[in-house]
Amino acid sequence: MRTAILGASGLVGRTMLDLLARQHWVDEPPLLFSSARSADMRLLFRGRDLVCRDVAEAGLGEAEIALFSAGAAASRQWAPLAAQAGVWVVDNSSAWRADPAVALVVPEVNGHLVPQLTAERAAGGIIANPNCSTIQIALPCAALARAAGLREVHVTTLQAVSGAGQRGVAELAAQAERLAHGQQPGAAQGGEIFARRIAANVIPEIGPLADGGFFAEEQKVHQELRKILDRDDLAVTCTAVRVPVWNGHAAAVRAVLERPLARADAAAALGAFAGLRCDGDGGAYRTPAEVSGEVAVHVGRLRHEPHRRDVLLFWVVADNLLKGAAWNAVQIAARLAGAEAR
Repeated sequence: MRTAILGASGLVGRTMLDLLARQHWVDEPPLLFSSARSADMRLLFRGRDLVCRDVAEAGLGEAEIALFSAGAAASRQWAPLAAQAGVWVVDNSSAWRADPAVALVVPEVNGHLVPQLTAERAAGGIIANPNCSTIQIALPCAALARAAGLREVHVTTLQAVSGAGQRGVAELAAQAERLAHGQQPGAAQGGEIFARRIAANVIPEIGPLADGGFFAEEQKVHQELRKILDRDDLAVTCTAVRVPVWNGHAAAVRAVLERPLARADAAAALGAFAGLRCDGDGGAYRTPAEVSGEVAVHVGRLRHEPHRRDVLLFWVVADNLLKGAAWNAVQIAARLAGAEAR
């Protein structure tokens, strides 16, 4: 199966490459594409060097499945051309998520929307990978919806700097280094990536300001969760917060169910759902540092809101570079190939 990665030199692109190296259905080295700036960069795949090519000079049509992680502008430019050439594109950007003609997929929730490449190779197409925070929220929400119905979801996300890519990680590292040496950049002073100082601080702002006082990241959760769960009527709110954590997103979630559900039954439903791990004890939890490197989504702090058996509160953590991005995309690609990701 011939695969390709656009944006191979970035944090998510490199993670995609590492994951593809473990897949038995990937029997040829992936084609690596990037912008002109990263062209000729060499990356390791199964013990051999692969060279990134400038996507503007090399065609994507040689691949059967292409994983895109190069940003929305690049995806809008190159994904339609690749699809027209018969390639199935799994796009990690925000470019196609809201398009009603494009499936927005978390395989454990709505994997049935992914076609079999062997049956539909000639068509080509685009499948969207959801936002990193939405993915990890969608899994427990789908499990609870199946167990007791779902009326409302209210969430506060705490998102690591790796969600902003290599430059976000570098900005936290540089600011933390200055603080460690007694330099005191003002907390209200932003850098190139974050609106305020991120070291020793938290910032309730991710993305540009949109309608109604919500930032773009919050709107993504609103819109994408409804689409993934196929629930246009679902009430969703989100406050998205950037935190000085290297990797791993967390979320505090309040889920209002359609009918009461015992905590033990909720824990069983969550633990039995594909891709989820649940600490059923109300005081048990995992942290972002503890789940970094894992593909599973972890649920903890599971408890009822006082005097409400139809409202559950819980804590969700996941590796945003893996399940929140690269692993989810590879799972979709594996389904296209008629295989199982591992």
